[in-house]
Amino acid sequence: MHTDGNELAGVLAELFGADVSAARRRCASCRETGVVAEHPLYRGAGFELRCPACGDLAAVVVERSGGYAVSLRGTWLLSPPA
Repeated sequence: MHTDGNELAGVLAELFGADVSAARRRCASCRETGVVAEHPLYRGAGFELRCPACGDLAAVVVERSGGYAVSLRGTWLLSPPA
């Protein structure tokens, strides 16, 4: 069972200093590009964001003492805040 990348928006804003849920991401595996908010999000020991086209891993975010452990895959197309 999953939700979508919108659920991770607050954590990503804390990490990046801006809301990146509207950012686009190109998958390293299938090369499809999609909005981060539309990526399926799975919860377990942390957050697991997956490509909506092929299901490959897009990001893993795990909360830990004093911060987060983060792994990003693919190309994240970010713009500076206006």
